[in-house]
Amino acid sequence: MSGFLNKVLALIFPLALALLLTAFIPVQQEMVIDQRLQLQRVKVASVDELKNVFDDLAYTWPPEAKVPAIEVSTLPKDMAKVANVRQKKSLFFRALLPIVLAENEKLAELREHVVVSIDKGIMNLGEAERRWLKAIATEYKLKGSIAEAKVQQRLLRRVDVIPPALVLAQAANESAWGTSRFARQGNNLFGQWTYRQSEGIVPLGRPEGETYAVRAFSTIDASVRAYMHNLNTNPAYKKLRQLRIDMRKANVALDGHRLANGLLAYSSRGEEYVQEIQAMIRSNRLLTRLEKVSLKREP
Repeated sequence: MSGFLNKVLALIFPLALALLLTAFIPVQQEMVIDQRLQLQRVKVASVDELKNVFDDLAYTWPPEAKVPAIEVSTLPKDMAKVANVRQKKSLFFRALLPIVLAENEKLAELREHVVVSIDKGIMNLGEAERRWLKAIATEYKLKGSIAEAKVQQRLLRRVDVIPPALVLAQAANESAWGTSRFARQGNNLFGQWTYRQSEGIVPLGRPEGETYAVRAFSTIDASVRAYMHNLNTNPAYKKLRQLRIDMRKANVALDGHRLANGLLAYSSRGEEYVQEIQAMIRSNRLLTRLEKVSLKREP
């Protein structure tokens, strides 16, 4: 019996091993990409600890051309106690910037893969490549066949970066420099809503009968990722995406100040809100220089 079993195992094992390795290859590829873009997570309990982390890394504001590849998980709970406005801004921007740069790196890489796949022509793609492109279109909330030129163009409008100046200005505005209740309790820096109450924080004074809540995130990077995906997919921000593709076609740098004109629907205050965000970008002039800043990668 044992001899027969050994013969069966001898036949099955090579096949099982081959299937296992085949299934593992894509996972390995994804892990390599994730590791290349991964940030070193930093947990701090206080503003003093955050200052010490930045001092140890010689991470200053305004930043150098390269900034540390770190990820502050959550902002210190005592951010509101920082009386010096300039210092509060410096801490907030430095905590958020590496995360924004990393997310934009991922978006830029994804966009490049989409462009390459579309340029090849759908009929020239392998089955796995077509499935991948279709999955990306679904993730970016597009309907219709990815073989259609209009769907491909819409996908290119959606898979793209958000200028750091715009991200940081909105985060500062929506979270009151990281001191709002939703920033402290839910790492929500952008005021994003949800109708799944179990996933959020109920706002004080919410009208009776309403079911919405403000989303809660486990970490800051999750909030940034959700915000970028919202701007890239929500029909309310179609104008922002059109302004961005126009800049792409004109071969000019993406301008966060101009793109803010596509945020009319972000707040019930409409044009007043847009002007407020643009004023924040103008008053914090260093934000417009962040397009040339990148993450410091180990050789």
